[in-house]
Amino acid sequence: MPSILAHPSADQLVDLFNRASPGMAVTTADGTVVIANKAATELLGDGAAKGGNLPRALGINDYAAHRAAGKAVENVAVSFTHPHFPSGYANIGFGPVDGEEYAFWALRPVTSRPAPAPQESADSATGLAWVGQVDRPNEAYTPVGESAVPLIRGYYDTCPVAIHLIEEDGTVAHANWKDIALVGATDEPTSYVGNHIRHIYADQPVVQDFLGRWGEDAPIIDFRADFLDRSRDDERVPVVIFSTARVEGEQLKNTRCFVFADPHPGRQRDQVKALDLDF
Repeated sequence: MPSILAHPSADQLVDLFNRASPGMAVTTADGTVVIANKAATELLGDGAAKGGNLPRALGINDYAAHRAAGKAVENVAVSFTHPHFPSGYANIGFGPVDGEEYAFWALRPVTSRPAPAPQESADSATGLAWVGQVDRPNEAYTPVGESAVPLIRGYYDTCPVAIHLIEEDGTVAHANWKDIALVGATDEPTSYVGNHIRHIYADQPVVQDFLGRWGEDAPIIDFRADFLDRSRDDERVPVVIFSTARVEGEQLKNTRCFVFADPHPGRQRDQVKALDLDF
């Protein structure tokens, strides 16, 4: 599905890909890796290397059926090679870029405790530990540059994961088709994009806390929350959030927010100790 509103800038797209907290990958239609980001490299090692077979690395035995159907799939259970994050989920979308068919992948690990959490833990499988893995130096990963922008735009337009970029004042600067659909704004996307992010959260103490954390470059990882679907009388939509912030010179440039439909919507929503903020 084409992007409803303008894409993020080339610089924002490159940053989004290289620094995202979920794994991002683009493969040929048969599953051969073309580009994969740092998070994917951490989850899969050589399995995310260019030329590798991503479905095989993830243990997806029915990939050929997904490809033949040509429909986006969400929350496919997968395996990773990382010792502390061995399992998680994949979302896959299929579509063309410059006349070639590709598959677009979003990979998220399951953690033992989200970030933020009321009490942080020092174990090696928490949300904070995952961000530490993504941020650590790794010579096996070569960041992509502007030559990858057409593929990243294709990813933004095609992969079935909600993506939005939030500015310092809490305004939603960019949102892809999946994000706009998730909050029930497809028929009127500007009722969401260009407005404050607080309006789509069901629990205001959670978003108030998040607003303070984004400015401090504090991550929000594997966090279960509820959005509101305005097309369904503000019905709650259970989601799982992976978000980090792009901070330069102690100033928030934008967030990198990825939102997944929760495969376990009946699970209790995560809680934080809300900050005393006034937005």
